[in-house]
Amino acid sequence: MATRAPSDDEAQEPSLIEAARGGNARAFEELLRRHETRVFRVLRLLGVPASDREDVAQNVFLRIFRGLDGFRAGRPFSSWVYKISANAALDWRGQSDRQRREEAPWDDTLDETAPAPQAGSLDLARRLEAALDTLSDRERAVFVLIEMEGVERADAARALGISGITVRRHLGLAKERLRQALTEK
Repeated sequence: MATRAPSDDEAQEPSLIEAARGGNARAFEELLRRHETRVFRVLRLLGVPASDREDVAQNVFLRIFRGLDGFRAGRPFSSWVYKISANAALDWRGQSDRQRREEAPWDDTLDETAPAPQAGSLDLARRLEAALDTLSDRERAVFVLIEMEGVERADAARALGISGITVRRHLGLAKERLRQALTEK
């Protein structure tokens, strides 16, 4: 498997992380700015509704701030952000299962950086969101990180705290369940 070269932003991240660890608020704000869209997208894809997404994202940012000293240099910062985001979404889903609210899954902007969806793609997006709801939390997290966010399997395993074999099993189950859900009428 070929390893891609880090972008200029990624190459600057170690110095930003060190500066943020040293108390530099601007460096921390820059780290958050670089990853904010990713955090909100993962939270949305993992089922956190718009009404709670800002609160859960703030929890993610707080976890990042508190955990900076524990971040291991040499690892991709984005993988660590995915891990924290996925865990926060799973925590939220676990807490809210008892009090689940009915909300249209696509009542908010799909992704502010994406072009406006066409009617057919919006229908597909809604069907995909409904199909994602049929997955277990772990299957959904694995599918979203690997297939929708492009995270490498090894990084997804680290982010979710599971083995590579478990990632492969959950991904296979997720794909099969999604295929079934999307072909049913």
